[in-house]
Amino acid sequence: MDLRKMRQRLEEEKIRLLKRIDSLNKTGLAASLRDSTGELSLADNNPADIGSEVFERSKDFAFREDNKIKIKAIDDALAKIENGSYGKCEICGQQISLKRLEAIPYTTLCYACKTENEQKAPSFGRPIEEEVIKRISRQALADDFEDAWQFEPRTSNLEPRDYGGEALTEEEQDYS
Repeated sequence: MDLRKMRQRLEEEKIRLLKRIDSLNKTGLAASLRDSTGELSLADNNPADIGSEVFERSKDFAFREDNKIKIKAIDDALAKIENGSYGKCEICGQQISLKRLEAIPYTTLCYACKTENEQKAPSFGRPIEEEVIKRISRQALADDFEDAWQFEPRTSNLEPRDYGGEALTEEEQDYS
């Protein structure tokens, strides 16, 4: 592998990405949505128009962030060329194939490790709400259910005797 050519390719890619970021910034990403649309008020516009503007700006922000991540990866690859570790997989330590490096010169994983890494399902923890729900005892749920039945006759056409409850007082019947 010719490290000189790889360094040149990485530097050219970095310049290309920096130009793209500069171009995105010039399109008004630093300006507020109101300033970038030229509208004095966003309230009188069709919500779909504003939605389109927000969507396009979100894409531009995402492109800019992706380019920044790639520039960081390129800087890391250039540093690895300097210290002699360029082209080695960060997981298994094996040499990354020349074809893969030619396709993605700032890659840090060999094809096998990258494939295995992509196939692993992301491990997201369960929502905190589930922990709270687990702490509720069955008795508390049963009590809540019983309370629901006590209030049910006031909002239903059923008679309390239909489900084994007590008869309503005259006052309660006025509210049912």
